Amino acid sequence: MAKKSGAKKLGLVLGSGAARGWAHIGVLRALNDMGVKPDVIAGCSVGALVGGAHLIGALEEFESWARMLKPLSALQRFTLKVHRGGFVDTSPAFEAFRGYDKNIEDLDAAFVAVAADLATGEEIAITSGSVIDAARASSAIPVVFHAVRMNDRWLVDGALANPAPVSQARQMGADIVISVDLNAVPRVLDRFDAPPPALPALAPADTSQPEGVTGAVAKLIDDTRTAIERQFEFAKARAKAQPHLFETAYAAADIFQMQLARARAKIDPPEICIQPDMRDAMPTAFDRADEFIEEGYSALMRRRAEIETLLKG
Repeated sequence: MAKKSGAKKLGLVLGSGAARGWAHIGVLRALNDMGVKPDVIAGCSVGALVGGAHLIGALEEFESWARMLKPLSALQRFTLKVHRGGFVDTSPAFEAFRGYDKNIEDLDAAFVAVAADLATGEEIAITSGSVIDAARASSAIPVVFHAVRMNDRWLVDGALANPAPVSQARQMGADIVISVDLNAVPRVLDRFDAPPPALPALAPADTSQPEGVTGAVAKLIDDTRTAIERQFEFAKARAKAQPHLFETAYAAADIFQMQLARARAKIDPPEICIQPDMRDAMPTAFDRADEFIEEGYSALMRRRAEIETLLKG
């Protein structure tokens, strides 16, 4: 879809979400298949990583690497070192793509990566310098990854300040904004839902069943009784369930990012918000790139008609 002279500028916002960010690859693939090229890309955390890889021409290699990952194998490119506010040094992984690096000023589209100042909590928009360094700073998950020193600031993951930076896309000149929010449909821990009211106790089942139609009805009643009993037992087990340490941390991060993204969206709403269904996606599921990429592609394509209408003005 060729851009006409004087046409409105399209901004693409790629939000935070750790391994769920593989869905951003699918979104970019879908836009490419539509012939749509964003004029502005605003990324936060993994969104800055994927958006930056796209703009420096490394997305294909990055996608190939992502699809080959197995559980925990992503850590093979990292170095464990308790230092700079975290215990994982991501620099070896980013250095592997250094040969593709460009300065943000030299890109074909406007690019901004959002980070947070560890000292002040201030939202930091990185709009110049190395794309790889900007992506690394934007995705420096506190406590886990090392903080990144940049312009006399210690920077950490931008999700702490602006998980889906629509406001930054606007400031970079975007007239129409498509936002990809990976936390809009958060991981649901069903076993912590409040259990249903206790069901009344059932009388012992009559195991003698006559033949014919009467027998079939009796069997149906007995099967229904069994199903209800199983639901009742599940409800009791769920009521006694206790959250584990890491799933509590994951849920807390999801809740925080979801609420912050919703609050920011009320102030700076995008024209279209793409919400891939990532509720079954752990943020550490780096080995599920295939399905996450497909979900991102499908989520964008479901809004294709709306996007094309907006772009036609």
